[in-house]
Amino acid sequence: MNRWRIWALLVAVLATLLGGRLLMNSVQPEVFIQSDISAAKIVRDNKRYVVDIAMLATDVERMFLMEASERVGEDLSKSGALEREIGKFVGNRVTMRDDSGAVCASTVARAGEDPANDEGVLVVLSFECASDNATYDATRLLTTQGPRAWQVVTTMRGEMKRQVLVNWESPPVAMSDAH
Repeated sequence: MNRWRIWALLVAVLATLLGGRLLMNSVQPEVFIQSDISAAKIVRDNKRYVVDIAMLATDVERMFLMEASERVGEDLSKSGALEREIGKFVGNRVTMRDDSGAVCASTVARAGEDPANDEGVLVVLSFECASDNATYDATRLLTTQGPRAWQVVTTMRGEMKRQVLVNWESPPVAMSDAH
């Protein structure tokens, strides 16, 4: 190999490595979900928390079938009915509590197909807590999902981020410990 080919190869390898490194630093990590593994992203704004919960649609379908008695008489074929029931189903199984232990008021902001993942379901919950030191508890959701269920919980406040892996046996995730 002549000298110019070696330099060209070296420059190409370095450009690929450096370009990939710069790209990795500039791109936010994607939410990773798979069978029995869901993800929750919690964004804190004073005493308000917005929680995005992403799960595989097949996991939601399986849980829906196991807990079908909750929807007796519901016509899920009506427009928006399935999305509403998914939001209610997940919302009833995820709680946040303030530092006194009181349950924070919650609303389902959105539920349905995950626009970032055609195999996923996204439920967006909003919690209003009386204090800043809330805890996030998905124990009931993970218990319903099954004994192999895990959830990657990402807490975010500004640029600060933390990830915790929880299952149905894990204690609630304290937001005060998050940052």
